[in-house]
Amino acid sequence: MISIFLLGGGEEPVGPSKVARKMDLSRAGALQKMKRLVKFGVGEYIPEKGLELNSDGKEIIENEILKHHVVENFFQKSLGMDFEEACKEASKLSPEMSERMIDLINSSYGEEINCECGLCLDPPFEPEDLEECHWCKQLFKGGKDDR
Repeated sequence: MISIFLLGGGEEPVGPSKVARKMDLSRAGALQKMKRLVKFGVGEYIPEKGLELNSDGKEIIENEILKHHVVENFFQKSLGMDFEEACKEASKLSPEMSERMIDLINSSYGEEINCECGLCLDPPFEPEDLEECHWCKQLFKGGKDDR
């Protein structure tokens, strides 16, 4: 879903072919994933155009981006991990962390939380705001972003 947002799906429909190319999936696989997202109520699939995310979908995405970077920052500051290792571990753990845990981490740092790219801690986000975000770039096949 974050990938659809990064491809502009918060503003206009993104088609399955575009998602398939960026995510290294088949078109049918991308379409199946997109239709599953509609069932979760995060957007509308418009035939012959694609999926457009709604406000619920955008809110979920913003929360996921923020969670990742809060956990990444915690790993760097509290555990002494380097940036790349912290990002890798946060990618595994942040989706599983409760909102309470994220709030506790956030409150323990106050205004000191920051992100290596400096872009990901102040929602609402626009796709162009995240073009240089290290983690968002990695979401596309092989970590490359060839928009």
